[in-house]
Amino acid sequence: MPCKLTTGSLNSMPRPLINQEKIIEAALFCAFDKGMGETSLNDISNYLSIKKASLYNHFASKEDMLKAIYTYCSDFYKKVNLISDEELSKTSSTQPEKLFKSCCVNFIKKHEVDPLSQIYTFISSEKYFTKDVLDIYCSQLEKLENQAFLFFKFVNKNSSIDNAAIKKEARYFCMGLISFLDRYIAVRKETIRQNPESGVGALFALPSDDKMISEVSKFAESTVQKFLA
Repeated sequence: MPCKLTTGSLNSMPRPLINQEKIIEAALFCAFDKGMGETSLNDISNYLSIKKASLYNHFASKEDMLKAIYTYCSDFYKKVNLISDEELSKTSSTQPEKLFKSCCVNFIKKHEVDPLSQIYTFISSEKYFTKDVLDIYCSQLEKLENQAFLFFKFVNKNSSIDNAAIKKEARYFCMGLISFLDRYIAVRKETIRQNPESGVGALFALPSDDKMISEVSKFAESTVQKFLA
């Protein structure tokens, strides 16, 4: 979604109710378009149809805003799972391959929806420049690896695969899954960038990429099958 509004639209539009969360989400939307480093307070205030000075009613500086963004992203990520406890409890009554494929496909598709698409893009790019963001990234990846490990351990019927091997397989799988997700988001983001006239302003407005979803499904199935041999 573009981060620019005309002066006329700013004056004519009703003044929205603004709070810290709305400002954070606006910053993430603008950063999705041009990167946080290139996103200014003017971009954010224009997106919200408010004056730049109004932002200082909520944050003392852009640095304070960034700290709040880190907290927002970290808290949001805590709700994003590869496999929930409820899904893990279904492994005894559901085919493991089918359940795991469903979990992985749903995990990818969750990232089509705002604000997770913007959060993921922000974390993926900023982890190279900011330790706070790197910590969020590493914490989320560790959580996903632990969830995959518990699932693989629960369904493992291969006596030649011990816990150490399961943990290693879980790490490799999650690294592969994140690689799929990176490509998935990047391709969809480029589609938006190349077709601004289409009015598509969010990833979820595009149809899912069935080919890539199929690749994720096959990757998940082949991984689970290692533990069922």
